[in-house]
Amino acid sequence: MKKPLAIVLAGNAENRVAQTYYGMPQELHTAKILSSMGLETYITERSELELECEYKILGSLYEGKGAIHAIISLLNDEGAEAALLVPCDMPLIDAEIIKQLLDTYQDEDTIVCFRQSGTPYIEPFPAIFEKALLELLVTDVMEGKITLQDLLKHAGSNLIELPKDDRLLNVADDDERTKIIELLKA
Repeated sequence: MKKPLAIVLAGNAENRVAQTYYGMPQELHTAKILSSMGLETYITERSELELECEYKILGSLYEGKGAIHAIISLLNDEGAEAALLVPCDMPLIDAEIIKQLLDTYQDEDTIVCFRQSGTPYIEPFPAIFEKALLELLVTDVMEGKITLQDLLKHAGSNLIELPKDDRLLNVADDDERTKIIELLKA
């Protein structure tokens, strides 16, 4: 089985609700989980914060490229065939749920991702994307030719069906952010 590179999507700083609970920036907490699983781990750069850390920052490696372009460049440079993309805007993600993705990933899979019971959509992240699908993100999704959900539905995704799972809550959603804060306080 191929081992994907792990890339933490640093996202935007206004959603760092969990940082105080983990005692470190959220992207470092997420990167720590991934690297503890033996994955080569990178972090996309947030311009307002220069992280001093043991992880490679994609922005400093690929100046002037957006996150997706930098990820594709990284895959090309490292000769990797796939990337595990994990957003730090989902601060409840843990090693167990990442292991489900890794255990499901097979060489012929183009995307491995989750669908939760009772939701009409596929969770785009965390997910493992083959390099060719990341290129489609740049050429088709980012240019507005297709939606990310269309890509996930029609690109041979291997879906892991889950019951509703709090680990996939995202701080970008106001209701989910409130629930995340309650769970972290507990």
